[in-house]
Amino acid sequence: MNSLTQDAGRSATGPGKPVNEIRVMIIDEHLAVRRALAARLASFPNIDVVATARDCREGLELALDNRPDIVLMELKGKNRRQPESIREMNNALPEHHIGIIVLTSYADDEEQQAALKAGAKRYLLKHIDTAKLTDEIEAVAAEASGTRPS
Repeated sequence: MNSLTQDAGRSATGPGKPVNEIRVMIIDEHLAVRRALAARLASFPNIDVVATARDCREGLELALDNRPDIVLMELKGKNRRQPESIREMNNALPEHHIGIIVLTSYADDEEQQAALKAGAKRYLLKHIDTAKLTDEIEAVAAEASGTRPS
């Protein structure tokens, strides 16, 4: 792994880990977007951005190492293989349920339908309010773990 794939850094896990902590990974080809999104989520103590990646290939490697609960994934861009990227991510850790949220720049009805059919749990626009985004992250994490959000 190189430093570009981990620009948001990692947090230690273990006995001191909050019980309701949600481990999030961000996949977007733009470094500035990854950093801005990680910064937006940093103010929420129950959300830990464990890794970021510029594409699905790096994201798959990082998912194996970091075991995120939620993956925020942009499908638009030059290196996207949609909806295969969603299927690959869901299949990467069959014993670990990952909730995939497509976070995109603009809505595309065909992309949305394909993403949800491939296993994404939500299809949201990047300009979503941060509090609403965290609500969606918490809801998807609860669905993936079989619990209800608090």
